[in-house]
Amino acid sequence: MSESENTLFEELCIGSVLNALSAEEEKQFKILLEDASEEQLLLYQDMQHIASEMALLAYTDKPSEKVKEQLLEMAWASVHSRGSAGASVHYLSRYRIAAAAAVVFMMMTLGMFIFNQNLENDLDERSTVIAEQQTTIQLLETEVERKEELLAILEARDVDLILMDGLNVNPNGYGKVVWDKDNGQALLQVANLPTVPTAKDYQLWFVINNQPISAGVFSVNDPLKDNFFKIQELNQQATSGAFAITLEPEGGSPQPTGDMYLLGSM
Repeated sequence: MSESENTLFEELCIGSVLNALSAEEEKQFKILLEDASEEQLLLYQDMQHIASEMALLAYTDKPSEKVKEQLLEMAWASVHSRGSAGASVHYLSRYRIAAAAAVVFMMMTLGMFIFNQNLENDLDERSTVIAEQQTTIQLLETEVERKEELLAILEARDVDLILMDGLNVNPNGYGKVVWDKDNGQALLQVANLPTVPTAKDYQLWFVINNQPISAGVFSVNDPLKDNFFKIQELNQQATSGAFAITLEPEGGSPQPTGDMYLLGSM
């Protein structure tokens, strides 16, 4: 073939492997293919292999001039790389490498995303557990501190013990006050008192000369067990009087207004 015919063969060869020839061009290419040299046939064969690899990148039906030039360049490179014995060369184009690399990158990205999600979930769970443990530790520390304060009152060398009995509104109720007069502190223990209603508190009163003095408010959340409370600033040196417990509005009242649940005299 002449140089112009060879150029035409290359153009039609590219169009054929990329399915871009018209019916008339297909007839023309078949005629040229019958008279093609061995080298041109090898070019056509290698171009088909390369084009199949390039299909991984989803080229359109109408390839650009750049794609044509790359295809022709790689096909000739494949032909020229064959040995003198005509051994077949397995050609892996850079497009196939790029496609494979893209797939590997996507797999790695997906794997890292899943790993990060699992790590974040694990960290969230651990943070929740740590927060719960810290809350438990704080509650235990508060409970230990409270028991140490109560124990200090019980260990006082000079204390008064006042027993309180339940009244008609709660005949099974029971209570006692352990009073350390020297330090102005006392320990209140109550049992069998009903759970505090909403917006209510129990209020402890020290009654002296028929005048009630508030000694603080408290709540009972579990009536089935003994409840202990520390009474602050009970600085009274009276040798007679009484302790009483009434049910009052939440926060307490200046004077008793509700039902009396427990009463005990010194």
